[in-house]
Amino acid sequence: MLGLIRKNAGSWIIKFILGLLVLVFSLWGIGSFRSQKADILARVNGDKILMESYRRAYNNVMDRYRQMFKGQIPEGLLKRLNIKQQVVDSLIDRVLIRQAANRQGIRVTNREIQELILSIPAFRRNGAFDQRVYERVLREERLTPAAFETQVRDQLLADKLKGLLCSGLYVSDVEARQHYVYENEKIDLAYVAIDPSICRKEVNATDEAISSWYKAHRERYMTEPQIRLRYLAFREADAERDANVTDQEVKLYYQEHRHEYRVKERRRARHILLRVPRNADKKEVEEVRKRAERIYKRIKRGESFARLARRYSEDPGSAKKGGELGFFSRGEMVKPFEDAVFSMKPGQISRPIRTPFGWHIIKLEKIEPARFRPLSEVKKSIVARLRAKKARAMIWDQANAAYDRIIQMGSLSRYAEAHGLKLEATRLFTQKRPPAVIGRNPDILKTIFSLNTGELSSLLQVPQGILVAEVLEKRFPHVPPLREIEGQVKRDYIQEKARELCKIEAEELLKKAKKEGLEAACKGKKLKVHDTGFFKRTDRYVRGLPLPVIQAGLSLYAGKAYPDRVTESGGRFYVLAFRGKKDSDVAGFSRQKEAIMKQILRHKRQTVFNNWLKDLRAKASIEMVTEI
Repeated sequence: MLGLIRKNAGSWIIKFILGLLVLVFSLWGIGSFRSQKADILARVNGDKILMESYRRAYNNVMDRYRQMFKGQIPEGLLKRLNIKQQVVDSLIDRVLIRQAANRQGIRVTNREIQELILSIPAFRRNGAFDQRVYERVLREERLTPAAFETQVRDQLLADKLKGLLCSGLYVSDVEARQHYVYENEKIDLAYVAIDPSICRKEVNATDEAISSWYKAHRERYMTEPQIRLRYLAFREADAERDANVTDQEVKLYYQEHRHEYRVKERRRARHILLRVPRNADKKEVEEVRKRAERIYKRIKRGESFARLARRYSEDPGSAKKGGELGFFSRGEMVKPFEDAVFSMKPGQISRPIRTPFGWHIIKLEKIEPARFRPLSEVKKSIVARLRAKKARAMIWDQANAAYDRIIQMGSLSRYAEAHGLKLEATRLFTQKRPPAVIGRNPDILKTIFSLNTGELSSLLQVPQGILVAEVLEKRFPHVPPLREIEGQVKRDYIQEKARELCKIEAEELLKKAKKEGLEAACKGKKLKVHDTGFFKRTDRYVRGLPLPVIQAGLSLYAGKAYPDRVTESGGRFYVLAFRGKKDSDVAGFSRQKEAIMKQILRHKRQTVFNNWLKDLRAKASIEMVTEI
């Protein structure tokens, strides 16, 4: 992902650049695909989508996920999200939108595209667009000029189409009020959680039962393919020792990336927090506010803020330190607290401020103005960054030259012997548990496991650098005999049977609760009835209940106090009971009305556009030419 762009991700166009289909561009002319000779992925109403476009888009998505998960994409995530199909669908949608815009006579001028690109902060220097900065961004990411303005054109076309389709949409006061009431009404639930662990002792795991389980579930114990490699590594860390960085290069980098070294204004404050219970009524809230006012008056009369904080503050993290919170910038505190602090002067003490945590009395201690970190302060990090970049280029040159020679010599070991190099080797490993030197890139692992014994890989980009690998050994999947995995089979058998027993117990409890009430149904059992307290539909954390259980609870009401079935989540079974409801406090509607109306309108616009696009796709002639 473009480093500079990531630093300026506030505007919609930057977010667009960070979307699924990031392609590079030629700024001063309309880019044209030079890959007309390339393979075709699909045809949409006769218009081609090239494999080059797909590969570029897919690789960019993979970069995003690697950055998101710091190089280690969670196992199975890409398969669950069906990333490849998502990329294909996005490319198809772009073509459909472009075709629809043409039919409607909607156009985007080169001037519109150019003005938008010129406004992107990532390509500016000293407030103005800088061609050298732009070219440097491309070089750093090893990108060649292609067709980004086509991307921008497509996005602008989509926006114009959406505006045309949704021009008649509006949100009434009644809609907004109904939405507010629905989102802010509260319910109270009772629940019992039954964990299979309490049923395990009831499972009779005989040898005969385990043997039968093993025979019926043999496929569950199928081993994964395993592979062992020997390899030649070109490591970035080794190349960095030979990568020289000049002062001039450091200075130029600092000048062109100066915005990255801006330090936001910071403020240091103390506070005294008096907590308000989450479900407190107006009377409780007012009582806590009055306590806070009394403390505020004592401070104004000259008593020590720090001493009163140590005595009265209910924030365990800061109370012992006299309420000291240290330095913080905007965006690090809840908004009401932040708004108060950033409107104060040093030494000033606020009247009690309400936040979701309670009432705060705040004292602003010091202000550190926004500034740019000087070159002397960041020089080491810049040198390290430039050295790493040069090292990457060096090892690619080395690896390419070595690979050509290995192919000529016909042997990895022969090449290593001729150059006095020592080949390294891995243990046997699976795709789910690769060694650190290989990393968890699913594409790399798929490539490796497609090789047969004795085969040589292509150049593999791994976390440490680049590898050329040869397969020493490959083991295919098989089902081990019961004697080798008996312990695991027994554990699985007990766990599954315990789950079945607990589900039966939960269903019987629910049936009994509907007749006698949940508390009465639990009498004589080692089960505890919990209470959620009142919570809103928008709450995502309710006394530790999983989200599927919360959603099941929200379907209950006074006329239906119990669900039709038990809810299972995270291996546990939950029996729920409705206890009560609190209507929304409509007094807060006027404050939120404008934001609610905007939210509903955005949702309406997106829904209309998505449905229109879905209908367009259903009527289109879409031919997949190449399998992905």
